[in-house]
Amino acid sequence: MALDLTKVFDFLAQILDTADEFVEDKVELVYGAISSYFDGLIADKNSKFGKKGKEIIELGLRDKLIKKYPLDTYPLD
Repeated sequence: MALDLTKVFDFLAQILDTADEFVEDKVELVYGAISSYFDGLIADKNSKFGKKGKEIIELGLRDKLIKKYPLDTYPLD
């Protein structure tokens, strides 16, 4: 009995698509939570953390990720 590889590859492609969507959703959820936390720090008048601090952290994260995953290899969606 021959194994139909087309069905196997279709099934694996479907799993990869689902995993990609799941990971993207979780990344957006985590970033949203972190961003909300920073916004709370900015709103707190007793905190020395301000919009500039949030920008520095976000730019630092972006720079680290771009170094790890260059845009020419991994273009934007």
